[in-house]
Amino acid sequence: MNWTIFKAALTLRRISLAWYSVGLIAYGWMIIAFFPLIAKNPAYTELAQEMFSEEMLAAFGGAGLQLTTLGGFLGIEYLSLMWVLIVGAAVIIFAAGQLAGAVEDGTMEVTLSQPVSRVKVALTRYLAMMAYAVALCLVTTLSLYVTGFIHGVDVPVDSMLLLFFVSLLLALAMGGLAFAISAMTTGGGRTIGVSFGVIVAMYLADLLGNLNSDYAWLSKMSLFHYWEPHRVIDDLEVASATWLVFGIASAAFFAVGMYAFQKRDVV
Repeated sequence: MNWTIFKAALTLRRISLAWYSVGLIAYGWMIIAFFPLIAKNPAYTELAQEMFSEEMLAAFGGAGLQLTTLGGFLGIEYLSLMWVLIVGAAVIIFAAGQLAGAVEDGTMEVTLSQPVSRVKVALTRYLAMMAYAVALCLVTTLSLYVTGFIHGVDVPVDSMLLLFFVSLLLALAMGGLAFAISAMTTGGGRTIGVSFGVIVAMYLADLLGNLNSDYAWLSKMSLFHYWEPHRVIDDLEVASATWLVFGIASAAFFAVGMYAFQKRDVV
């Protein structure tokens, strides 16, 4: 790893990291602060369950979840969909600028003119993206725990610790996808567009699979299918398939990105 490149990559994105962190803290705070009102008002819960159809719950990534549990409530209102989109946007934009963006603006050619190998450059920039993802996931879990403590909501420490590791793997899978695409193309905007297109396609596949049993097989091709934050929070459990899929996706995208960057022209 090259410390100078690592530090520069994070320094350039420090403002965006701050704003994403503020957004995650504010969103998490609002949801946790609202949960006691739901828990103490059964009539409101019944009304909400009548209003939210299965189709609507599925659209928010909350198919089969209940508002009455902390995990179910957080899943429907925050973690199952909105958090994925927020953090996914953050890591994809970051990764897009590390290789394709740097080639586009000419800084990659300058970097490689220095006594540093392509392997070290790509690895360092991937590690910077990983550090960025770690910070976002840490902000997410810490803000939920601290906000729960302030508002008297029992947010278990062990659940938050497990949620941190699972959410980090998901973030690395999404960021790794952008990293691989960034290594093969020129232009940060193109990388962002293709990466978001894949994420949206996976969301739609999972939605269709949840709404129609004939297309249930489509869900299994989506990262959203394996992301079950409600299960982590309520039951302190993570399906083995989740570790396997997120882990393989993260490792495979990293390997593809590293290999592709060694073969491409950066001029």
